[in-house]
Amino acid sequence: MIQQLIFISILLSFSITADSESTAEKYQRLEQLVSNQPQSALDELLSIKVDNYEPEEAAIHYNTLSKAYISLVYPQKALDAANQALAMLSNKQPIDLYYHILLIKTQAMEISGHALEALPMAEEVALWAEQKGDLRTQLDALLGLGYIQNALGNSVAALNAFMQAYNMAPETGITNTKGSIASSVALVYEYRREFNLATPFFLESVEYQRTAGNLLELSVALYGLGRANKHIGKIELGRSQLQESLDISRSIGDQQGVAYALKDLAPIYIRDKAYDQAEEMLNEAISLFSESQNHLMLLDSHKTMSTLQLQQNNIPAAKKHLELAKTHSNEQRNPIQAIALDEAETRLLAAQGDFQSAYQLLAKTGQKKQQLLSAQSTRQLYQLRTQFELESKEKANSMLAKENAEQKLQLLQEAQQNQKLMLTTIATTSLMLLLIAAAIYNRKQQHKLYQLANYDQLTGLPNRAHLMNLLKTIHQQLKTNQSIHLVMLDLDNFKQINDQLGHDVGDQVLKQVGELCQQLVSEPNLAGRFGGEEFLLVFIDCSVDEITQVIDTLRQQAADINHSIKTGNDLVCPPISFSAGLSSCENNKSINECIKIADLAMYEAKNTGRNRTVLNDFK
Repeated sequence: MIQQLIFISILLSFSITADSESTAEKYQRLEQLVSNQPQSALDELLSIKVDNYEPEEAAIHYNTLSKAYISLVYPQKALDAANQALAMLSNKQPIDLYYHILLIKTQAMEISGHALEALPMAEEVALWAEQKGDLRTQLDALLGLGYIQNALGNSVAALNAFMQAYNMAPETGITNTKGSIASSVALVYEYRREFNLATPFFLESVEYQRTAGNLLELSVALYGLGRANKHIGKIELGRSQLQESLDISRSIGDQQGVAYALKDLAPIYIRDKAYDQAEEMLNEAISLFSESQNHLMLLDSHKTMSTLQLQQNNIPAAKKHLELAKTHSNEQRNPIQAIALDEAETRLLAAQGDFQSAYQLLAKTGQKKQQLLSAQSTRQLYQLRTQFELESKEKANSMLAKENAEQKLQLLQEAQQNQKLMLTTIATTSLMLLLIAAAIYNRKQQHKLYQLANYDQLTGLPNRAHLMNLLKTIHQQLKTNQSIHLVMLDLDNFKQINDQLGHDVGDQVLKQVGELCQQLVSEPNLAGRFGGEEFLLVFIDCSVDEITQVIDTLRQQAADINHSIKTGNDLVCPPISFSAGLSSCENNKSINECIKIADLAMYEAKNTGRNRTVLNDFK
């Protein structure tokens, strides 16, 4: 399910009369209500009459209505409401409101199975937000792009968009924080069935949403975490998390959230042979998905129901639900789901004992080639048999002719067998080559996904999440007499560089500082980008003198970076400096506490003149 987060401030950014001020406040409240009680928000929105609204106010109303429908996963209704909102605007004005509505429309299109058509619209919104410098809308657009690319099966592009948003997002705030975006990153791994990689991101999102008290987003994150744990074999843990998601969805009136949780709980009950409970769950899910016209989930639910009936050896019912699933399939738009249906049909054919058809379904192309060659051989054999019969009648007394004809027939039969053998060999070799190519491609894709998830794309250093995992591992392995030392670096006056010289210059600075960190901090020590213009250095069993020497060298070389920075104008990049804070961390201290101490020391360096180093609690 898509996280639908959009600017509330848009409601207050237009010139409206004093009478409509209360309207703006009302829709601000409804925006907040959509996040936690979407059904209540929808009921109130549907009770509002907009006949007397100004066009812009009506556009805001339908836009909020579309968000409510998206939160409750009513795809077609969400799309209709977004189109109504756009129809209220003349010549795409006001432009801010137009792009916010267009973004909501792309999200409605994605969940209604029109991801391919939504892609250029989402790219247009992302470009507009980037050019305007509108971070919040840019984050929304990147998330929308990620969901669309994921739906199209472009996992690398999806993860690239999600990780870009994750790295740009703040730690705290009302919308689109790192914790809320983490579940989107997890979705890519979930779609690729790499559930071990998805679990940490889902867990991060659950912890964040639980702390923030965002019930709708918490139920979504728990749903994803439960699915992931279920697939990696932690069945009971997955069951409890899916059950909690179900309970929350019921409590806030999120009927589609209820349907999603039931759909994924049912296979667990099927596994336990609790068929009656599983069927009851699936029937309720199908009813709710039918109400919202959610074709993708109807496909999935009917497919699961087919599996349930197949396990009970009810072949007619299994076939019926598989056929119903096919009515919701679109191979061009949803190739992954179409493949899943083919696999389900293969199992059904095998259960019916029709193994030949099952094989043909899995290897259609090879079978067609084999049928073509077989048809040619059959025609040749028929011609030879006819010739043999004629020769036999004409030369009944000629045993030699008969022997010759029989020999020809035998040779042709042997040739036919050789053809079949050759075809089988070619097909087997081709299949092996395809499997090898697929394995190599998958390994490359996994490497790309690993790099995107764990390394900052600008500096090449480990990102915050990966750095924290490495740091925790090192900390757990410390002996009693060992310690690690943390250095928090923050570039001085970096905001001024971005504001005066542009973000491209700022990116050049960050990239070159990252390169210096890689050169000067060698294994087993670590360097990573902690966020924004902050870098975290980790030293293992090093002395104060050794660490300060590295920092001093880094400071001297960083000061010369400005000479190689290209500004694209007559302005000159000022010398680069940074403030640093140091702390020590023994095995009896928590990592977070040590980072906080280093952070406080860095801020002390900032507040006492910058371009200096402060040691705090350092041994």
